[in-house]
Amino acid sequence: MIYEIHLYVPKTGTLTPSMLEWLFENGQRADQPERFWPVRKLRPKALARLMLRLDPTLQPVQAPGGDVELYYSHTDLGIVMYAHDRGIIIFFPYMAYNALTRIVLGICYTYIRFLYEAAGFWSYDPQLNVLSYADDFQSIEDTVRLMNELAPKLLAESME
Repeated sequence: MIYEIHLYVPKTGTLTPSMLEWLFENGQRADQPERFWPVRKLRPKALARLMLRLDPTLQPVQAPGGDVELYYSHTDLGIVMYAHDRGIIIFFPYMAYNALTRIVLGICYTYIRFLYEAAGFWSYDPQLNVLSYADDFQSIEDTVRLMNELAPKLLAESME
């Protein structure tokens, strides 16, 4: 069970729920004209280099289509960033009542804050349905609360 947070750079300086809806409906289609896209086109390799300047311990791996995966150096934490031509998705495992939860979230939100400050990325947490221009301590607390509520339920369902 993987938690994910999506990061995008809006073309207009703001990102709205309707823009995100368009992205999730049309983001996989290659036939959409650039003027319709609410987020900037990015270079995944340049984005990976930016992240490596922040954290040189990240392990880059070439992904399909010129995308790049960045693995956190301590693989047991399960943090992976997927850089694609429209943004980054940060993946990490659901953890309920785990001491590592706050450590993992702290690392992820450090990356999110860096991307906001360095390049204007906004984040979208689809699990909480929260759109933010810069995540903060409250977002970490909300994520921890959601994990503590959902992870036991998801684990029980997966065992059935």
